[in-house]
Amino acid sequence: MTLPAELADEYPTWWVDLLGEHNHVGGIEATRWLLARANVRPGDRMLDCGAFVGGTARLAAQLGAAAVALDSVADFLAAGRRMEGSAGVSWVCGAAQRLPFADASFASLWSLDSPIVPRELTRVAAPGARLCLCAEAPADSRGGLDSFFDEWAELGWSLAAHRPYGLEALQTWRFVEAELVARRPYFERRYGSRPYLGQLDLMAYLVKAYERGEMSHGLFVFERR
Repeated sequence: MTLPAELADEYPTWWVDLLGEHNHVGGIEATRWLLARANVRPGDRMLDCGAFVGGTARLAAQLGAAAVALDSVADFLAAGRRMEGSAGVSWVCGAAQRLPFADASFASLWSLDSPIVPRELTRVAAPGARLCLCAEAPADSRGGLDSFFDEWAELGWSLAAHRPYGLEALQTWRFVEAELVARRPYFERRYGSRPYLGQLDLMAYLVKAYERGEMSHGLFVFERR
């Protein structure tokens, strides 16, 4: 689905321009992979944390979930309300660092390439809840995944499903870098020269870091014990 034009005009940045509604690595296909393993049932309270325009919340609502889309930017939520499937979603402006919800509020929690605050997500998770992440994670080559899993285990979560997603992330960064280069006059006008070069430098850094195995990415489903 196309983002509202005024949103792109107001927020000129590569992830709005080139990733669109599902602005995380893998896009809607990654979301569907997680949904297939999230055990979202009709009536379950679901939190899309860092929701942008609530693409994931709207998909969960179609399955009958009582979905909540949370983001710190009210403009993103306002745009999401105008998109298909929005009627089944509650829209809340707030920060991931201090979620405006009671303890044990949600059976399903999601954070897709958004800031992750493990203790806050744990606080609002009901017993037996599932947590779905699309996130940067330590690369296997650096021996860091075990520590990533241990951090969640210490908070009472067990791993239910994991899909390495480093190659998909690298493909995403390469695509964005190539588009920024190929359409430089357009993006330089859109962002301004210095911000354009800053975004291009970020993409170049990510491509090199993933190619060298210094960074990686993954899809994760954890279950609250």
